[in-house]
Amino acid sequence: MTRSSPLPPAPPPAPSTAALQPARGNLRWAAGGLLFWMLCGAAVYLGYTTQGRELAAGMLTGLGVERAPGVLPVVDRKPTPAAKALSEAETAQTARAWDGLVRLTEAQRQALGVRTAIVATQTEPVLIELQGKTDYNPDTLVKVRPRFDALVMAVHATVGQEVRKGDPLIDLYSVRLAEAKLSYESKQSQSSHDRQIASQQRDLASKGVIPPTSRILLDAENLERRSELEFKLARDELQVFGVPTEEIESVAREDGTQKAKMTLRAQADGTIIARDVVVGNIYDEKDTLLTISELDTLWVWGQVYERDLSTITVGLPWEVQFPFTKEVVEGQVEYVANQVDPETHAVRIRGSIPNDHGRFKSDQLVRVVVKKPPTAGNTTVPRIAVFTADGESFAFVASTTEPDAFECRKLKMAHEFRDHVIVAEGLAAGEKVVTNGSILLAQIHEDSGN
Repeated sequence: MTRSSPLPPAPPPAPSTAALQPARGNLRWAAGGLLFWMLCGAAVYLGYTTQGRELAAGMLTGLGVERAPGVLPVVDRKPTPAAKALSEAETAQTARAWDGLVRLTEAQRQALGVRTAIVATQTEPVLIELQGKTDYNPDTLVKVRPRFDALVMAVHATVGQEVRKGDPLIDLYSVRLAEAKLSYESKQSQSSHDRQIASQQRDLASKGVIPPTSRILLDAENLERRSELEFKLARDELQVFGVPTEEIESVAREDGTQKAKMTLRAQADGTIIARDVVVGNIYDEKDTLLTISELDTLWVWGQVYERDLSTITVGLPWEVQFPFTKEVVEGQVEYVANQVDPETHAVRIRGSIPNDHGRFKSDQLVRVVVKKPPTAGNTTVPRIAVFTADGESFAFVASTTEPDAFECRKLKMAHEFRDHVIVAEGLAAGEKVVTNGSILLAQIHEDSGN
């Protein structure tokens, strides 16, 4: 008996047109509501203008959408007095030939809030505030170093101790020093011997025993000169090693061990500000054992950024302010570096301050205020009076020949601060510049010029 294969299940019946009507209606309402809100957003973006509302209404009417359920109609908004005055001023400007002046009626000035200020002559110095720090004056630093390989046997000074010139600092022991002293003593003895031989030969020549051109006399005098030079060289070596003159004179009286000893002494008055020496260690001429500094003066370094660099010159007065102690010290700029720091993009400037009794310390953070005297011809106006366009600075100046007319004038700035600016070119003292409302005048000026 043959089994027949089962038939596939019948597909579900297609929905009727009547069943699709609710879904289509919902889609129509959803699309209409979405479109309506998009058009409302466009109207808001256009600033609730009449053109925006008309455009939205026209598009809704064309699409057959009157109003989405639950949505309020667009309310007609009246322009503000300032907007109305701005529109009237622009209309009046375009109705006449353009001569570069912006003209306003008194009512338009009041509506736009236009205010003016008088241009003043710069009378106060420009104050340039910088960050800085104190430092030791390197001209007063004395580095105590051995002039040869040496073993440190004793140290007589420590950090913070005040010393006087000639005070003992460090006791050294050196074989190299002993060799130099022995060489000096040997050259001294040889020089004395050769001097005596040459003297005897000259005495014989004066008595006629030998001729003045005798080879014996000439050789003796030559040995005398050579031994004198060698003796002088040995003495100079001891002086280079830092051996005092009185100790050089007594080298012959020293025994073997004493010749290897030496005491390094202070070369100037000052205070020990650094110590890098330990008893029992061996050091050479590259090592700094002690550092002495006179603390009567300190250097002050300041950082000047490139935008202010043209303002800073040597000789300008400045104030050094210590923020924690509230002390202020007067001084002046003594040096301007010729190199810009590649990391900070700043240039270092330097001055000095007195430091009586050492009350100031090195590496203190300070505030430096450089005072640049007023420049002849410079003027000052409120910061709000200046606006920029295409990277240039401008201001509106009240016309002296026509009331309620304003001229847009290009400025060359000297310095800009938070509340005021200093103008190098473009303004004269006594003129009036627009402060409040300058941006609105700039808009009218731009529209009229186009």
